[in-house]
Amino acid sequence: MVRAICFDLDGTLARYGGGFRSFVGLLRHELLLESDLDRVAQLLQEEIARDGPLTLESALTRTLGRLEQRPPPDLPELVRSAVRAYAADVRPTEGAGELLARLHARGVPLALVSNGPVDIQRASLASLGFERFFRAVLISGDADVAARKPAARIFSLACAGLESLPTETLMVGDTPEGDVAGARAFGMQAVLVGDAAEGERLGVPAAADMRAVDVLLRERFAL
Repeated sequence: MVRAICFDLDGTLARYGGGFRSFVGLLRHELLLESDLDRVAQLLQEEIARDGPLTLESALTRTLGRLEQRPPPDLPELVRSAVRAYAADVRPTEGAGELLARLHARGVPLALVSNGPVDIQRASLASLGFERFFRAVLISGDADVAARKPAARIFSLACAGLESLPTETLMVGDTPEGDVAGARAFGMQAVLVGDAAEGERLGVPAAADMRAVDVLLRERFAL
């Protein structure tokens, strides 16, 4: 029986419309970097994928260090502007808002479980207007979380926030390793947002999009 649900953000409930490379291009321009765009994108992606407390500013500072560049004095202001620009380009996936509203109205406890810089993810969530649906919000870059999926810690914190046992909690996400394998290793149930064949390989139900997730939750989990 499932009594609580965790949702991933990026690729599940929402998508960034601008493209990561374009976002890095904006940062590169604002920082007046002469380094190759692909090199900057690679380094920033590596820094964003680190465990531990993480913001866009801390990731950029480490990236600049690896490029042997000093952070400019106005970096905090630049980052705030970049975060606002990023969040403005985040769009909900089709059916995501309706599904969250329906589950919330039914009293199903919901949590967001997301990897990424805490400032970007919080701004994205606020831009989407989804905050009100979640009893718990777990972002890997938050200093109180400091663990990325598939680490057990982030799922443990989610279940604690939902006041649900792992076996009673369902993880819905689009990444086989982080969302599905990580949740199942912690003892949770999972739904893959993606290919049916991949879901079969993982031993979990799969749904192509959030509208299909809605149908699956109704028919298979009576939610």
